[in-house]
Amino acid sequence: MTLMSKNQQKIFMKRYMRGSRGVGRCERWQKRYYSTTSGNISQTPDFSKYFPTTPIAELTTYISPTLSAYPRKSKYVNQQHYYHNKEILIEKYLQRKPHAVSLKQLAQYYDDSNKLTKQKVINSGQFAKDELVVRMAHKLKQLQDLPFNVVNNFHFVQVYESYYNIFERFRKFPAIRTLEDNRRFAEFLCMILSDFNSLNLPHLIMGALECRILDLYPQKQMDELISSFLRARISRRLIVEEHLSVTSNYMSGKEENTLVLGDIIQNCSAKKYLLDASKMCENFIKDMFYDGIPLPEFIIDGDVDLNFYFLPTHLEYLLVECLRNSYEATIKQYIRLGLPKPHPIVVTVVENENSFLFRISDRGGGILHDDKTIWSFGKSKELSMQSLENFHKLPGVQTISIYDHLYETDFNSSDLDLAFGKLKYTSLQSMNETNLKKGRYKVNRPLLNLLGRPFRYKLGIGLAMCKVYAEYWNGDLTVHSIQGYGTDTVLKLGNLMYHTDRLQLDKV
Repeated sequence: MTLMSKNQQKIFMKRYMRGSRGVGRCERWQKRYYSTTSGNISQTPDFSKYFPTTPIAELTTYISPTLSAYPRKSKYVNQQHYYHNKEILIEKYLQRKPHAVSLKQLAQYYDDSNKLTKQKVINSGQFAKDELVVRMAHKLKQLQDLPFNVVNNFHFVQVYESYYNIFERFRKFPAIRTLEDNRRFAEFLCMILSDFNSLNLPHLIMGALECRILDLYPQKQMDELISSFLRARISRRLIVEEHLSVTSNYMSGKEENTLVLGDIIQNCSAKKYLLDASKMCENFIKDMFYDGIPLPEFIIDGDVDLNFYFLPTHLEYLLVECLRNSYEATIKQYIRLGLPKPHPIVVTVVENENSFLFRISDRGGGILHDDKTIWSFGKSKELSMQSLENFHKLPGVQTISIYDHLYETDFNSSDLDLAFGKLKYTSLQSMNETNLKKGRYKVNRPLLNLLGRPFRYKLGIGLAMCKVYAEYWNGDLTVHSIQGYGTDTVLKLGNLMYHTDRLQLDKV
């Protein structure tokens, strides 16, 4: 290219700048001119000045995915995602609304009889299929409406991909018209409960913690977001587990149940569950300090002989989490003050027509944190970093990505098994066709598996989680603390028999 002289450049620029758009033209011309004449402009940024000891060739594998418009291994967030999302998710499924369902409707399927029939089982399966795909669609839209720097967080991306995976699998599953269709659907549900989708809850919490640390989203709005996702998640699980229980009962020959057709709600003894929870907390204390440490006396008073219908796993989780705080505070106060023995922990049980109340009283010196911190999933930046660090220490959680399981042939499943064992949060054990036919619907303790993690890994979300679960069951969780003396933790749970006909969306 022949370069113009300075005089030629002046004449050209005067002519080019005539008219209303002359300035913009001049700027564009200058960019074209100097880009063709300069030999020092590179299209690839030079990162070596930031990493003087690391060759740029070693960094490119990490830099490239960061600059990409889509996750490299993503099956759903890709060039075709916008069109598929618009035509399928938005124009078809988001036009449908989730159904508000009462506990009675969930269990009986609009038939007041206690008889378990073939048609009820089929209706149960079709309802679960249709309802869950719509509910997943609305949660996907809620994620899409978040600011980009929030939903683009690594952990929220994992949740989004997982939700889209569930949405697509439910959408494509054939209609359920026969018992054989339902058998295949039950196996399909068991698969979803046991694969990579089980890691959504820890990813949600870790994403919230990271966003809080980086000031990407207001704390109050993040707490509301996580709470809504947890409530929706509990409801979806109940729909799935109730249908699997109904299927299991029917295939094993059971034809009648006095309460509900499935077995997810059971008659629970308040005293038994409290004693079991206290034993678990005592083991926590021994693990935290030493085996022979004096333990506080555990006293139950009030309606000691109370029996009530509830979901066993949720009841165990709530009682253990609330009691654990009291045990830890009581022992630390005993050591700090040099007392001859720890103060007792007293649980008062109260029953009325529409609810049950557990007041846990301790003399552990009170709670240091304020209400905003206790009930938050984000907390302060300092506490968020501590919680996130402990999350990273849990087996498998930080090292597992949804892409590993979906697309990697050399994937190490042992890490996934470790993570699932701790964090899948369902009351179901693995169920295959043989188990279904034999009626092996077993309630295990995966919620308590999370509580059973090493005591030093404090996640800082126990009371916030418990409040969501308590409110889900038409109850509440409150804490009344006197600094320097002690704390009363009041757990209120709704009477499911009182609320059995109440239509609710995220409180099935």
